[in-house]
Amino acid sequence: MTPKLGCILPQDSTSFDHLVEVAQTCENLGYDSIWVSDHLAPYWTPSKFSLECWTTLASLAGHTREIKIGSMVININLRHPSLLAKMVSSLDVISRGRIILGLGTGDRLSKNELTSYGYAFEDLNARIVRLRETIQILNGMWTADDFSFEGKRFKLSHAQLQPKPLQQPHPPIWVGGKHFRILDVVAELADGWNYWNLSSNRLKDKMHYLTEKCSQNNRQFDSIVKSWSGVISPNQDTETLLRFLKERTDHSTEYFITYFGPGAKRETYESFADTIRKL
Repeated sequence: MTPKLGCILPQDSTSFDHLVEVAQTCENLGYDSIWVSDHLAPYWTPSKFSLECWTTLASLAGHTREIKIGSMVININLRHPSLLAKMVSSLDVISRGRIILGLGTGDRLSKNELTSYGYAFEDLNARIVRLRETIQILNGMWTADDFSFEGKRFKLSHAQLQPKPLQQPHPPIWVGGKHFRILDVVAELADGWNYWNLSSNRLKDKMHYLTEKCSQNNRQFDSIVKSWSGVISPNQDTETLLRFLKERTDHSTEYFITYFGPGAKRETYESFADTIRKL
């Protein structure tokens, strides 16, 4: 199996032109996808500078041709799922079927960011309910001509969405996170799972758990895309990078998505692509 490559774009760069340059570099080097995070005021940047996720993706769709564009990951607390369904469907049409929708529940590190903007940060149980119902509503609105829904958090009555997404049966939904409760949702409803820098022992436990949950949900484990994402120093040599990745992935990992930061040059992206192909 040939691994696929993705790049998380440097949104903390103060130049949108630089984002476009990185996106086009990745496309020219044969990367499968580029990704944008969904933070209003990123906790890891002192300046809090970050372009908004969906408007950035929409513009990048017009500056690229074939590379997939995705969210790493949409914070489900920021948008009503019916609005999100419309947004994704519209951009899938605009991009000619290139959207991968990454979803996440938000975590404690982004709590202050959310509350400072006036959004509530609920406990994990409430966020898991919201995640599950969000995916159910997305799939329903993308595939049904007339969709009604009544859950614990959301109610829809005869909602109609046009145009439908170009991708069939719908754009892929990946869920990001490490908690076992999140893996429950992955096994039940998601098309992919993204994990961030798990150790080999923790990854082994998560993969075993996901395998069991897929069986319980009558799903094929291999039908769910497993993707690694993490930060990589632009200056790592090939041998060090290979060792780093092998310690954090396993044979089930089929997608490698990295973030190099705003200062990385074309040679860094090219070297990463060459290294991944040696795994």
